[in-house]
Amino acid sequence: MIDQNSGPVATSLERPLGANLEPVLRENCDRLSSISWFRADWQRGGALTGFATFQDENDGPRDVVVKLPVPPREKLWLNRLQSAGDVAPRLYASGDELGGYDMAWVVMERLSHGPLGSKWGGNEFDHVIEAAGRFYLASNEFPAEGEADDRDWDAINKRSRDNVKRHNVQNEQRWNKALKKAHKKMGEWTRIWNERSTDGWVHGDLHMGNAMTRNEPPEGPALLFDFARTQRGSWIADGVYLEHLYWARRDRLGGRKLCKLLAQKRKKLGLAVDKDWSQFAAVRRALMAMSTPASLDQHGNPKHVAAALEVLEREV
Repeated sequence: MIDQNSGPVATSLERPLGANLEPVLRENCDRLSSISWFRADWQRGGALTGFATFQDENDGPRDVVVKLPVPPREKLWLNRLQSAGDVAPRLYASGDELGGYDMAWVVMERLSHGPLGSKWGGNEFDHVIEAAGRFYLASNEFPAEGEADDRDWDAINKRSRDNVKRHNVQNEQRWNKALKKAHKKMGEWTRIWNERSTDGWVHGDLHMGNAMTRNEPPEGPALLFDFARTQRGSWIADGVYLEHLYWARRDRLGGRKLCKLLAQKRKKLGLAVDKDWSQFAAVRRALMAMSTPASLDQHGNPKHVAAALEVLEREV
């Protein structure tokens, strides 16, 4: 996620890298101003993000976000989505090399409002569903290639059971019981999930932090970014992923059923919707709930863990 409005000030350790790369980057992109570098919370290693100004031939100076290095997949999709309208930020410049090294970089529009959140008064969910629909429609122009996301659910179940014991997770006995029942259902669940359609593209990281707008809250439309996990798969995975972030905060949804809204949006746009999508969603929901103790570093909030347990218990 990039917060395109504000970012932490770069530390002294980060300044030399940005200072070394910036002259080379500006030589490759001579319409770029000096760059204010920072490292976003999610970035590791030498990855950097910066704010700058780009002199656009038609519109004059534009506020931009500079990212380097960027995963090739993210750069690919930013380029692919440029002709689709309000799907992704405008891409002003990009490249695959800096100073003789393979290093993808992008200079893209700095969106003025967001990431989406409570300031949108609930409309943030409608905006992100609309944005996902536009992404699915635009990405449908490109044949689905590569492998779908197929995880080793048995291994994840074992890791969840181990973590429940190792980390003294609340409701340990209930978790152990639910995970044992889930293990017995694994064959059935994986068989059902493997029957889903995987002939489309999924964003792979669909959540409010990866959506912003050009207009003040509560207005849209929302634009998506961070396409590093975009891959072949089922839209249902996007829907359940977005939904599971609110298992412990269902009141935020205002009664919205996010997977159902995505299905309705796809139908409205003329896109395929699995006949048994609700069954696939229920299975994916169970698998994600089962996986929660396996990823306590990412989803270890006690309220979320407790909510995931309730979801799993309903499914087993």
